[in-house]
Parts: sequence; structure tokens; C-alpha cells
Amino acid sequence: MTPHTESDPSATATESTASERVADRARIEGLDARIKEMEAQIQELQYAVGALQQEKDSVQGRLDAYTYPVLTLPNEIMSEIFVHFLPVYPQRSPLIGPHSPSLLGQICRKWRDIALSTPALWRAVRLTLNKKR
Repeated sequence: MTPHTESDPSATATESTASERVADRARIEGLDARIKEMEAQIQELQYAVGALQQEKDSVQGRLDAYTYPVLTLPNEIMSEIFVHFLPVYPQRSPLIGPHSPSLLGQICRKWRDIALSTPALWRAVRLTLNKKR
């Protein structure tokens, strides 16, 4: 049989003194109290997160419900505005890039639908061909 040393964990677990066990029990009570305190803090934080999420959802709902005034104009008026965006005929706008009808279609789906369904926008476009291609 070998004698127990201080580095042997089984020795300290089985050979603790009564005062050490009392101290360990008090330590467990203290740890339990801290755990309960932290659980209460977590519950408070979860409640706060829930309240913030509700507020965020409410604000997002207001933003989602907003309609930009320009999107409430009838398509015919938007088409007329688009036609005035282009250079005056016989000048031609480029097919793509600044001052092109395709640029109008890049703003949003409604503008793209209006631009594609307005023949006057596409009456005369300038095509630039690259000889190397």
C-alpha cells in the first residue's frame, strides 16, 4: 500500500477535515446564490431583448408601410417624365450608361416595367460598336 501524497486528488477528497467540508458547503451555498442571481439577470436581459425586438419590428413595420410619393404617380405620367429625361430627338441616347433608358430601369421594378413598356424611350438609341470585338 502506498501512502497518499498532496498531489494525489483522491487523498484530498477522502481525507478532508470537518472544517474543510463546512467551508465547501458554504462555498456551494455561495455559488448557488450567485447562479440564481445571474439567472435572474439573464431573465431581465431576455425581457429587455424581447422589448427591443418588438420596438424594432414596430419601426420596421412603419418603414415597410411607407410608399414613396413618386411611386403613387400613374404609369402614364411616369412614362412622360421618362421621355423628358432623354435627349430631344433627333439626338440619340446611349443604350446603356448615363442618360440611357436602361438606366431608368435600374431604379426599381416599377420603373423598369414602365421603361420597358414605353416605346418612345427606345425610338432612337446610339449603339457603339468596338471594332476589336
